Formats: sequence, structure tokens, C-alpha cells
Amino acid sequence: MQLASTALPSIQSQTDRNFEWLVINDGANPDTRDIITSIRVNADFPITYMEMEHPDPCSGFGLCYARNLGLDAASGEIVSYLDDDNSIAPEFVASMRQYFKQHSNLRYSIARQQRRRDVIRNGNVVRQGKPFVSPSDCCSLQQLLWQKEIFDSNGFVHHQSNAPRWNPQFQVFADYEYLLQSACIWGDSGFGFNDSILIKYIQSSIGIIGSSNYEQWATELLLIITNQANYSILQGSIVERLEQLVDSYSTKAQISLSPKAFSL
Repeated sequence: MQLASTALPSIQSQTDRNFEWLVINDGANPDTRDIITSIRVNADFPITYMEMEHPDPCSGFGLCYARNLGLDAASGEIVSYLDDDNSIAPEFVASMRQYFKQHSNLRYSIARQQRRRDVIRNGNVVRQGKPFVSPSDCCSLQQLLWQKEIFDSNGFVHHQSNAPRWNPQFQVFADYEYLLQSACIWGDSGFGFNDSILIKYIQSSIGIIGSSNYEQWATELLLIITNQANYSILQGSIVERLEQLVDSYSTKAQISLSPKAFSL
């Protein structure tokens, strides 16, 4: 499973061992339980293990419930996130700890990711994507809010105190909505961009984002716009930009549903 082959080795290889690892087993997978049980005894960093029943899809996105459970249980002042199919560089903890130490005004931050998009069929990678680095080396909070740069929560780091909670109403835009909440609380001055490449992110065609469609994108982004009163950061040009994206996604969704021309 991906936890054992991807996320776990990167956790165990951290050069800075002064951290707590919280594992939220969404769905109470027995394989995950066995892996954590086998390594907790000899681990040289504390591991907090929690299980939760996978929620009914009608009640919202399970990942958001899992992350909120982890946030409530975390004992450290600074927290970060890692899905089981992604990994962090050995210097991730050390680098982000030093970054926050050097910039005491910061409350939330991202590092750069080495990303790849793979096509998977029947459990096998049939086409491996070309690696690229995101975001660019001059990324700003405004570019992330405008969605001109990719924001992904793997490796997203923020202070625990006064932190928002993940909104299970969102799935494909869960990360972006959490960034909006964070920006409303901590503002532009609290944001920091660590230009080190510290996360390896592999997106697959069967993942939440990889298997989503333009209709889902338009629907969730429109929900954010409709409730813009909940996000003080959403004003003026940012709202206009999001409205343009909704129109674009809606148009693409209609095109994808239209009958295709063919020739004999």
C-alpha cells in the first residue's frame, strides 16, 4: 500500500526528529493499523494513531473530517499535512522549522513541490507524466488566490492556534477553500513562501482531482463565490477572476457533454 511505500519512508527519513506524527486512519483500514502498530514500538518520535469511520458521501468529504480530527489532537504549535500517496524530503521538518524561526511573523507557509501526473488503468501506471516544479520561484499569495499558481496542501504548514477547520462541503477545492480561510485569518503579512523543493506529489488519473470533471470544478467554485461573505479576502478582482473561471469550467463542461462529430 502507498502508506508503506511512499509516505512512511519519507517520515522515517527526517533529519530533524523533533516532531509528532499523527496518523488518521480514515475508514479504519486494518493494513494501516498493522503498519503503525509494527513501527510505534521502536519509533524515535511520538506517533499518535486515530481511527474514524469513513463518512457517508452525503455528509461531506472524508479527508476534511480526518484532517480536523488531526488538528484537534495535535500538540505542536506548527502543523503540516501529508497524504499517504505523497512524500516529503528528508530535510522538510528541519527546513520549515528554520524558516518559521527566521520569520517570526509568519503564520502559514508553503514550499515548492516536484509534481507529476500519471495515467493509471487497472491499477497500473500506463503513462508516467513529465515531472515539473510548482509553484514558480516567485510565487505570491495573490497568485495562489487567483489560481494562477497551484496550491496543494501536502506540505502546507501553519500555526495551530487560531487555525481554521477544513470544510467537508468541498472536495476538489478543499485545499483552495482552506487557503482562503487561512488568508482571512492571517492575511498577506502572515504568509511565507519557502522556495525550497520539499514535497514530491504524484497526481493520478484515479485520484480525487485526477478523476474530477469541469462540472464539479464549476459547482464548487460557484459555491465559494455564492458564500463570499464568509471570506473577507474575496473582494474586487479576486471575485472577478473566480467568476471567469466558473464561466470557463461551465463552458468546458458543456463541450464535453456535446455530441462529437465523426467521419467514416
